[in-house]
Amino acid sequence: MTTQNRREKGRPVGCPAPPDLAAMSKSEPEQRRETVSRLEELAKKAEKGDRKAVPEIREILEQSPDLAWRFTDVGRVAEWSLIEKITKEKDLASKEMISFQLESMRQDVAGSSPSSLERLLAERVVASWLQVQLFEGLYIQNMDKLTIKQADYYQKRLDRAHSRQLSAIKTLAQIRKLGPAVQINIAEKQVNTAG
Repeated sequence: MTTQNRREKGRPVGCPAPPDLAAMSKSEPEQRRETVSRLEELAKKAEKGDRKAVPEIREILEQSPDLAWRFTDVGRVAEWSLIEKITKEKDLASKEMISFQLESMRQDVAGSSPSSLERLLAERVVASWLQVQLFEGLYIQNMDKLTIKQADYYQKRLDRAHSRQLSAIKTLAQIRKLGPAVQINIAEKQVNTAG
């Protein structure tokens, strides 16, 4: 699988595909770079509380919605925070390898042609898996130093994370079992459709 295909399949739910640079005219890539630069400038102003920057940010995002995800992907920010907790500060290799592993897991869990809901649930399965690994690691690292009360606290955190992971897995399995069929109730009559 090429890097481009991996990015396409790993795109978060709701994130539109970026424009195809190969299909652009000669001037379009430069215009896109200028748009990205302008958005970066406006984002810096808005981060400092400049409300006048917000309408122009909105206008740019309406024309290029993929840029919203390029600048901020809340799911990836949370994931990166967990990776930071698991790895040493300067261990960039481990950070990159874990990120790559998680992306591969997301694609594997989501399957070959997932619906938006399956992709969203695959995100949750992988995020909760990472939480289980973090809490289990913290528990094991500190096991010999913990009081009974502290050990119980760590174990409860681990159990809750594991429960969330199993719930996400179960929900994904149920969605797949249901398949693309949809039931609609119209004027007290049931209509079943198959996708």
